[in-house]
Amino acid sequence: MEPAKKKFIHKLRYKYRLVLINDESFEEKISFKLTPMNVFVGFSSAMVLFAILIISLVFFTSVREFVPGYTDTKTKRNLQELLYKTDSLERVLKTKELYFQNISNIMKGGEGLSDSLARN
Repeated sequence: MEPAKKKFIHKLRYKYRLVLINDESFEEKISFKLTPMNVFVGFSSAMVLFAILIISLVFFTSVREFVPGYTDTKTKRNLQELLYKTDSLERVLKTKELYFQNISNIMKGGEGLSDSLARN
C-alpha cells in the first residue's frame, strides 16, 4: 500500500505546461506551469471563496428576506406586539366573562363569587 501512496503523491507533483497560442499567428500568449496539486488547491480555494461570498450576500443584505424562514426585523417586531396585545385581550375577555357570569348567578338568585375580578 505504501508504494501506491508514494506513486500517487509523486503524480500530483508532476509539472505540466499550459500554453495559450493565437490560432492564426501561432504566437504564444500565456504559458503556465501547473501541477495537479496546484490545480486542485486553486479550484478548492475558489469554491470556498465563492461559498463565503454567497453566504455573506445572504446574511448581510436584504436578499435574506427571500430565503424561507428569515423575515425582516419589522415583521418580527410587529408579530411580537400583536402577540402581546392578543394575550392581554384574552385576559380582559376572561375577566369580563367571569364578571358577567357572576352577575348572571346573582340575578338567578344564587350566590355571587366573593371576588370575581381577582380570579383569572
